Amino acid sequence: MKKESIFTPTFIINTLINFLFYLVFYLLTSSISTYALQELHQSTVVSLSLSSIFVIGALIGRLWTGNVVIRIGMKRLLYVGGIIFLVLTLGYYLTNSVPVLFLIRTIEGIGFGIGATASGTIAGHVVPASRRGEGIGYYALSVTIAAAFGPALSILIYSHYGFSVLLMLAVILLVLTFAMIFFVHVKEVSKDVLATELPKQPKGLDKYLEKAALPISIVAFLAGFIDSAILTGMGDFSTYLKIPLAGSLFFTFYAILILISRPLTGRMFDAKGDNWVFHPLFVFYAIAMLLVGLAGFFNATVGFALLLVAGAAFGLGYGGVAPFGQAVAIRDAKPERIGVATSTFFGFLDLGVGGGPMILGAIIPMLGKGMVGFRNLFLLSAPAVIIVWIIYILIHGRYQTAKYKEAHNK
Repeated sequence: MKKESIFTPTFIINTLINFLFYLVFYLLTSSISTYALQELHQSTVVSLSLSSIFVIGALIGRLWTGNVVIRIGMKRLLYVGGIIFLVLTLGYYLTNSVPVLFLIRTIEGIGFGIGATASGTIAGHVVPASRRGEGIGYYALSVTIAAAFGPALSILIYSHYGFSVLLMLAVILLVLTFAMIFFVHVKEVSKDVLATELPKQPKGLDKYLEKAALPISIVAFLAGFIDSAILTGMGDFSTYLKIPLAGSLFFTFYAILILISRPLTGRMFDAKGDNWVFHPLFVFYAIAMLLVGLAGFFNATVGFALLLVAGAAFGLGYGGVAPFGQAVAIRDAKPERIGVATSTFFGFLDLGVGGGPMILGAIIPMLGKGMVGFRNLFLLSAPAVIIVWIIYILIHGRYQTAKYKEAHNK
């Protein structure tokens, strides 16, 4: 039997749009705190808050979009998110006032949340159900590659050319993104289905959260919070160890291993089920955090090697959280609730990744000065991953084992 195609023109263009959304997010977020520290002379707390406030806006945008995306239309909201993201990015040119920057970052985050959720919903609709794990896995590479190269590109451009050139690149990319939306073609939910299903939609908080997606979303929040230790500390940690190149290559190896493993893990997820992917994922994730911490005990040569191996393990571990978590979140959702399930999952994930730096920024000095504080943070992150693994088993994994046995017995 011939497999249904994943790589349709709309799937490819939509994936590129999501990549550019996330690339701009990382370009601006990775340097905004440095810009606030060096050029606006703000405190560390204020600078890190400028990074995190974007995620709060994104969460608002995601929750609202998940509730209305089917009613308003996926492509239409992709346009709405794109134009808000673009206009508010242009707003950086008009001010260096910190309160105004907080407002810009918040509304810009809302635009990003609307656009990214609309794009994720489109992906859930155009990927064949029989190949959802594999297809969403490929789609999520857009986020992975942006996360791997966005921060490094941001730091490179900012250090050599300044924040204005970084903004110019972000604006150019968003203009390109906006033009690409025209070529996205997706079948919206029919008016007959809307007329039948919308009156049945939940009220109150359930309008914005998909209950079936909550267990895996909680796991994603916790895994993302631990990941924020890498985002917050890898640059400083590798600099302390006098191997900043290893800090950059960590993310390169992370991306390479995801690219290599994704076809296998995607097919395994579809054929074998959740636990066949998630159990190894947590093992590699814990190993990665342990190796990063251990790099702080050795000389530069050994530390360099450990960070590269850790980056590879990180790709095999944390690199699977977003794609397979999203596939789980939308799997049991009705077509008109895929948007809600998508916004629920990524809202929790973004909250963990984006909120983590603010909390960890206060925790790191308590764990030691300079390199020691970061090293201890990474070492403690390894058992923290094991705890998240146990939580996964308790709230999701054990039910998947039962489902697999039931299906196998039939």
